[in-house]
Amino acid sequence: MASEEKTASHRCFLARTHDALTLQRKICAQPDEAADRVFADILAGARETAFGREHGLARVRTPREWKNAVPIRTYDGLAPYVDRQLAGEHGVLTTDSPYAFLRTSGTTGRAKFVPTTHHWRRVYRGPALYAQWGLYFEQLGTEGLGGEEVLDLSWEPGPVRHRRQGFSVYGISERPLTEDPEDWNPPWRSADWFARDPDAPTLVDLLYNKLLRLAGRELQLIVSVNPSKIVLLAETLRENTERLVRDLHDGRDGVRPADPALARRLTTVFDWAGGRPLLTDLWPTLRLMVSWNSASAALYRPWLSQLAPGVATLPFSTTGTEGIVTLPVDEHPSAGPLAVNQGHFEFVPWHDLDDGKPLPADTPTLGYDALEPGADYRLVMSQANGLYRYDVGDVYRVVDRVGATPRLEFLGRAGFQSSFTGEKVTESDVHAAVTRVLGSRRTTHPDFSGIPVWGTPPHYLIAIEWTDAHDALDLRETARRIDDTLQEVNVEYADKRRGGRLRPLRVLPLVPGAFRTVAERRFRDGVAGAQIKHHWLQKDAAFLTTLRELDLLHGCLAGA
Repeated sequence: MASEEKTASHRCFLARTHDALTLQRKICAQPDEAADRVFADILAGARETAFGREHGLARVRTPREWKNAVPIRTYDGLAPYVDRQLAGEHGVLTTDSPYAFLRTSGTTGRAKFVPTTHHWRRVYRGPALYAQWGLYFEQLGTEGLGGEEVLDLSWEPGPVRHRRQGFSVYGISERPLTEDPEDWNPPWRSADWFARDPDAPTLVDLLYNKLLRLAGRELQLIVSVNPSKIVLLAETLRENTERLVRDLHDGRDGVRPADPALARRLTTVFDWAGGRPLLTDLWPTLRLMVSWNSASAALYRPWLSQLAPGVATLPFSTTGTEGIVTLPVDEHPSAGPLAVNQGHFEFVPWHDLDDGKPLPADTPTLGYDALEPGADYRLVMSQANGLYRYDVGDVYRVVDRVGATPRLEFLGRAGFQSSFTGEKVTESDVHAAVTRVLGSRRTTHPDFSGIPVWGTPPHYLIAIEWTDAHDALDLRETARRIDDTLQEVNVEYADKRRGGRLRPLRVLPLVPGAFRTVAERRFRDGVAGAQIKHHWLQKDAAFLTTLRELDLLHGCLAGA
């Protein structure tokens, strides 16, 4: 009877994801009604609050009046209201007071506390996840799914470890499980591999335990927010093949019972793979991988195709702690239509001279229906959690339209280039220059990053894990070649180098595994595994301090 109930529950779950996806596609075809409903709901939730009274929202009826009444703000501008909520005051930003706060460091390093209300989870965030996963199950064919084909790396629930003024505080990807039937409740929520493992002190241990628990399953789908986590999963498999076979043969208390037959079978498979198995060697049934696939995350595409040959990829929703912006509804590899049923969205035309500074409070904005294909825009959004006319700082490009809804691709943060003198170096520039010089990567994890260093004049460091494979390379010659290639990739960088406004690029050799060590430190510091990502270009030289503190420098600097 229990098995029949489980099957019925799973079918109900799949039907719910299918219905949510169908609704999302209908909204794309005719978005106006949903957009109007969301605006009315946000306004109703704000009108009878301290914020609403201060801004005269009782007189507001239209989006135009909303713009006139509420200035555009960054988080710093909204923080005083959030602080009042944290102090226990009710009815500050929303009539439905928060029950918890989502913590994110943001790009400035200052902690942000995003209010989380039951209304926001039930009406917005929860239903969006059903629609998103509906696409993935549709690609696989829901009739053949039995509930054990999914590895979800996008959410690792665990006990609440932090509290502030009596409120639970946690990251979006580690929020605790909920019993709310209207919220996102996947059937694997009770699986032993899903929750954050308290006996896994490192990120690699956490992923290894998932490999051990799921070995032998007919896995079809891996979902992660950041592609870097899938890459690290594959690397963990490659580095622990003997350990995995041994633990499967002997069993591990509390993790996996002994399975000698599976251990023998995988020994043959891993030997055939030369001791460096791919994800598809462990799970030959793997058919789909999901993660962010735009901006710097797009640089992982070649690795993903090598780690799981022939496996299709789809994008994760463009989602942040503050709210969901796009939801995928088709097979587009990197962009999704604006989720007009998730918030009230406004846009400001963007150009590459934008240095990322906060938008003026009265900046004119456009509605989603006025966006032009091929153009780029900064996002201003209002969410039912109380972040009203929030200057997100993110930049999107309009790729095309899905029905009457613009399809947006995330480009990065406004001012996401590094630019001492107008060179506007990007992560893609650094990635292209280094990979052209060093060729195809000999490791499966990101092992280099650019670091802007201020000086008279300033310059860039390229920090590279200096392994045995690099020993035949001359540091100075490598730096010169990367510098020359970066000038080919970026004409503005070339101009500033020729004019002497930038010093030659230099190479900083690091010990092997340096970037893994940095990631593990962040994990130990409490950052959720799903939020740890690699940057091919650092925002400033502070990263050097981290490298020195962890004793990760290998030898001396080499200049061009």
